[in-house]
Amino acid sequence: MTGKESPGEILQAIAGRVMRDYLGVQSGERVLIVVDTRTDPAIAPALMDAAAAEGGDAVLVTILPRPHSGSEPPAPVAAAMREADVVLCAASKSLYHTTAKGAAQRAGARGVFNAPSRLDAWTVGAMTADFVAIRRQAEQLADLFRATRTVRVTSPAGTDLRSSIVGREPKAWLTGICRSAGEISAFPGGEVSLPPVEGTSNGIIVWEAVASDLGRLTEPVTIEVRDGRAVAVHGGREAEHLRRILAEVRDADNIAEIGIGLNPAVRISDEITESKKALGTVHLALGDSANEYGGTVECDVHLDGLILRPTVTFDERVVVAEGRHLYVP
Repeated sequence: MTGKESPGEILQAIAGRVMRDYLGVQSGERVLIVVDTRTDPAIAPALMDAAAAEGGDAVLVTILPRPHSGSEPPAPVAAAMREADVVLCAASKSLYHTTAKGAAQRAGARGVFNAPSRLDAWTVGAMTADFVAIRRQAEQLADLFRATRTVRVTSPAGTDLRSSIVGREPKAWLTGICRSAGEISAFPGGEVSLPPVEGTSNGIIVWEAVASDLGRLTEPVTIEVRDGRAVAVHGGREAEHLRRILAEVRDADNIAEIGIGLNPAVRISDEITESKKALGTVHLALGDSANEYGGTVECDVHLDGLILRPTVTFDERVVVAEGRHLYVP
């Protein structure tokens, strides 16, 4: 690109890269694109055109926004996901941690079940990065996860969480490149994550800057964790919102995910979908950890919160020191 392209031209180019290089759409494949009524209207046509350019038989479905990230799509959409070869969801609430995603994955669908719903998130920042290059670092980090028993995450803001990951396989290291049946990821590419073993997480989580369903945080949200559950929440109005969700949604208090961001082009903003992929950050999540993600807790929500300048220790080895990755050659 020359740097003089319009947002529409950039979107078209990135949509083409997604369908051609990252999802590997082939002639005759059934491609399902899912958006909701809050998705920028320019996104779906660009994705449809890009899928058609590769010979894909594309179908577009528009749904109403889900109440929470991780809430299920309508039943007809879930059925369409199972029948598709390739799925790309660019709704305003993530459809990644859902039973529908797990069923589609088991049926052999590949693709992305959480992608940005805002135009600027496709044309500036994380989606412009080279996901192939990020994949190489993700594979290194995934190998380190596989050799680790205990993860500790700390931060200057007060996070200090220790969890067992024995027997847990790292996820999301595909960095959005899903070319084989059953490969599932999220956009923008740029994280490695997994669910800690249920009941083993203890300490303090301090979400900073942004969180799922809470948006930009006016002040940090502090979560006390005991035996794998959030037992108390402190902070301002966003903390009160989180307390309501925990009271209303069964198992929303489960410590569901430890994720490490790897994308150097990310803009940290009020949108968690992009922010949590930032190189030098960690995200810690509550709620659903099942549905082919590797955990055992099924829940109607999955809520990520950002940790800035984290230090991450795998057993006795520091792999990230205040946001700086130490294992990269």
